[in-house]
Amino acid sequence: MDKKLIVTIMGPTGVGKTDLAVELYSKIPMNIISVDSIQIYKDLNIGSGKPSQEILEEYPHKLIDYIEPMDSYSTARFQSDVIACIKDSFKSNKIPVLVGGTMMYFHHLVNGISKLPSVKYEIRLEVEKEFNEKGSKEMHNYLRKIDNKSSLKIHPNDSQRIKRAIEIYKATGKEFSRWQIEQKKEINPIISESKLIQIAIQPEDRQLYRDVIAKRFNLMIDAGLVKEVESLLKYKGMSRNSQSMKSVGYRQVCEFLEGEYGLDDVIDKAINSTRQLAKRQMTWIKSWEDLILLEKNSSLPTSIKEIILNNI
Repeated sequence: MDKKLIVTIMGPTGVGKTDLAVELYSKIPMNIISVDSIQIYKDLNIGSGKPSQEILEEYPHKLIDYIEPMDSYSTARFQSDVIACIKDSFKSNKIPVLVGGTMMYFHHLVNGISKLPSVKYEIRLEVEKEFNEKGSKEMHNYLRKIDNKSSLKIHPNDSQRIKRAIEIYKATGKEFSRWQIEQKKEINPIISESKLIQIAIQPEDRQLYRDVIAKRFNLMIDAGLVKEVESLLKYKGMSRNSQSMKSVGYRQVCEFLEGEYGLDDVIDKAINSTRQLAKRQMTWIKSWEDLILLEKNSSLPTSIKEIILNNI
C-alpha cells in the first residue's frame, strides 16, 4: 500500500509562505494547515500577519482563528490538533500541506515529544503566582539556576515553556532537560507511516529581507495594531501577561500602552525582535534534516508544485 503524502512548508516570518500556499491551492488537491502559534488566536489579526478574511474564505486555513486570545496553547495540544486535521485531509483525499514558521511545532511533530510526568494543579497555581509576581525574565533567571541546559534553549520571553520547565522540576526534583533526554520520544503513527516532504523557503536577498521586515511592521502600525492591542486587553481574562501578548509585536505595543516606551522606540524594538526571530527560524532550518531548501523567487510555486506532484 502506497504511503499517504504530508507536505510541510516552513520559513522565516514575512518570507511569503501564505502567498505561496494560496497560489498552490488551486493547482493541487490540498488542505492548508497553519503552523503558527499566533495566528491560531482569534482577533490577533494585524500583528500576526494573518491572511485577510476574504482570503480565508476563498482559501480555507485550518488552525487559524482556532482559540480565544486569553487561552494558553501548548506544543502537545498543537500536535493533537494537527494530527486531527491531517486525518480529515486524508479522509477527503486531500494532501495536508502544513504551512508556517513556528519551528518548535514542526520539530515536535516530525521528531516526537518526550512523555513528561503530570504536574499537580497546586504546583501549577504556585508557579503561575510566582510568574505574576516576578515576571518572565526573573523566572528565566530562576530556571537558569535550577536547569541551565533548559534555560539556554528557552527564550526569556517564552513564558509558557519556562513555566513548564519549572513545574516539572518542582513536581519531580529532576531537571526538565534530563526528562527530555531520558524519556523516549513518541512520533505519531500518522507521521511515521506517511511520506513526508519537508520544504523550507529562505529569502533570496538577506539585506532586502531585513528591509521587508521593517516595512512590514510599520504597515502593521499604520493598519491599526495599537488599537487592536488596546481592544484585546479589554477582553475578560486578558492582560499583557497572557500567552498571546508575549509574541513579537504585541509584547512591544503592550510596553507602549503601559507608558514604558514611546511609539518610535517600540517600533524599533519590534523590528529588531522580528529580525532576531527570523534569524532563529533560519538557524532551525539550517540544522534540519531531510529538508528541501528553496530560495524565494518567481519560479518557487512551480518548483514546489512539481515536487509535490512527483511524490503523489
